[in-house]
Amino acid sequence: MKEDIFSRYEVHSNRRLAIDVSVGKIEELFEDFDSAASYVKKDLDQDFVEYLIESVREIGSYDFVIRINLPTHVQEKHRKRLRKSIKSYFRYLELVERRKLKKTLWKSLMLFCLGMLLLAISMTLKGKMGHLSAVMQELMIEGLTVAAWVSLWSAFARLIFELGSMIADIRIFRRIASREVVFKEREPLKNTQPSSSGKTPLLDIVENTLTT
Repeated sequence: MKEDIFSRYEVHSNRRLAIDVSVGKIEELFEDFDSAASYVKKDLDQDFVEYLIESVREIGSYDFVIRINLPTHVQEKHRKRLRKSIKSYFRYLELVERRKLKKTLWKSLMLFCLGMLLLAISMTLKGKMGHLSAVMQELMIEGLTVAAWVSLWSAFARLIFELGSMIADIRIFRRIASREVVFKEREPLKNTQPSSSGKTPLLDIVENTLTT
């Protein structure tokens, strides 16, 4: 697995892996780009967001940087804005996920309390409903017991199946928000302008090779 990760992600520095993002211009990293608005106020492109999240999931515990590959030089003010946008956006996602986590914990607690209450009622009523037939007593006790266990199971199921994934997502969002964003200018294409002979350098080389 370790070899797999290092074969898919280049090591940037200090054994930090580089999550590479190649775009033609910074605007592509945002949705509904408006040149008059501040970068900080825009939402990040969802494909970009999902790519970062899935990459961090794959990387696991390895440290990383987010490396933006662009064909042209990016002014420092735009670099700062993009860094701030990524940090702010993923902090917001972390905040939303924390709220969902609190709601899940609260619902689980309520379901647990309801289950325990129903279970206590069923045990209390056992043998204290002499005015009802044995069949009716059994039905009521069994109904309360089943409802109690369903409520308790729902409480534990939420904790087992939802809590873990929420905590994992919160950690991922926090990691992305706190990591360094670096920029790399892609190498321009080699010069293909016509030479003094009127042909491109590549054609000159081919012709010289054929005539020697």
